[in-house]
Amino acid sequence: MTGYQDVRAGLSDPRLSRDTRAAGHVIDGDDLDGQALRSLPMAVAEPLLCTESADRLRRLGASVFTAVNVEPLRPLVTELVAGLLTPLRGRRSVDLVAEVARPLPVLLTGELLGLPVEDRILPWTEVLLAFHERAGADLPAHLAAVAASDLVSSLAALKVTNDEMLNLVAMLVVGGVEIAGGFVANAMSALLDNPCRVALARNEPVLMSDMIAELVSGSDPLHVGTFRCTTEPVRLGGTVIPAGEVVMLAGADCPSDHRYAGTVGHGVQHRIGSLLGRLLAETVLEQLVDEFPLLRLAVSPTRVPWQFTRQSRAVESLPVLVS
Repeated sequence: MTGYQDVRAGLSDPRLSRDTRAAGHVIDGDDLDGQALRSLPMAVAEPLLCTESADRLRRLGASVFTAVNVEPLRPLVTELVAGLLTPLRGRRSVDLVAEVARPLPVLLTGELLGLPVEDRILPWTEVLLAFHERAGADLPAHLAAVAASDLVSSLAALKVTNDEMLNLVAMLVVGGVEIAGGFVANAMSALLDNPCRVALARNEPVLMSDMIAELVSGSDPLHVGTFRCTTEPVRLGGTVIPAGEVVMLAGADCPSDHRYAGTVGHGVQHRIGSLLGRLLAETVLEQLVDEFPLLRLAVSPTRVPWQFTRQSRAVESLPVLVS
């Protein structure tokens, strides 16, 4: 389904279930309703598949995952970026996706949730599982105890059940790890695939802020939609869809009027992913331009590999020369 009204109707229709485990032979992928979700223990997966409080969770998530709560993270992000870039100075060539774009959102999410991050490259499922195991029986109390940011403090202050909190944390983890990482990778590639753009950023610092904003705004990694399974016959777009069918709600074809709200179908996890992704990408690009005067692609832009899934498009690796 691609029409705006049909996608909105499908997202709010309880007969279109988020529980797509029975459609594993059709659906593949590493997002919230793909193979990754089915790999989680049932104690973690079941609350994420519940649709009874979906509208309430969207409202709660929208009240917490805001630009006002994300912007104060800038000093922490600056520190994390510096820690990742410093070891690169003594090397001739690196992969910026492996060294920066993938570990940065994992490190940030770990800091926000009070998780010690030993492995800097983790999928969102492992980050969520680690949080669930560490938090124990009372997730809101754990968040309140580790809160060191306005974002997490606002999240911990919500009056919610454990299952609702797990859903909200999952929104943060998916957005923070998967979506934000794609923003960083894509923005770095967009900067470096044009040497003239890099030179302009270095020689005309007054233009750098606007240039980076433009690069980041064009780096959204999401491009398709989300899957649902029909639990009974449903009429959408003039078509009756039988029970037991898989429906893709292709929200990327339904742009939102709100810059940070995300496209229809991607919801709150895209909101937080966009907010964090923009902050991370802006910080990375600024430091790369400032600190690595010889930075350039090690391959032709046409040879930079991209990874495409049914929901996202992101640079898979970005080999560069730093000296």
